[in-house]
Amino acid sequence: MTQTVMSVNDLVRAAKGAAGTLTAEEVQLAQEQGATLIDVREPPETKNGRIRGAHTIPRGTLEFKVGDVTKDHDTRIVTYCSAGSRAALAAAALKQLGYAGATASDAGYDDLVRQGLAVEAPNAD
Repeated sequence: MTQTVMSVNDLVRAAKGAAGTLTAEEVQLAQEQGATLIDVREPPETKNGRIRGAHTIPRGTLEFKVGDVTKDHDTRIVTYCSAGSRAALAAAALKQLGYAGATASDAGYDDLVRQGLAVEAPNAD
């Protein structure tokens, strides 16, 4: 059996296609409409803050901890990271877990802040 080998860029492109992506403006609108934001950056990256109201779940533990944020598989979830790649992988994994409303921010954290999304100090989720 031959296994298909993908590059990391191919994997991220496939994840973006599977989950869909939002611009910074669309993320802001989604949040205003009640979407759940999940920051999938690692703890050292979140030490200076996160988007207000977002839940912090590092990418490496997302599948194990998303149920602590919501068990409702119809919830609209927007994942974000520093540049969009981990957010896409995270959203695609959530889709595989049955979270139909999961999508990824193509905009990174700094872009979201520049868009005007408010920042809050990190805290334990």
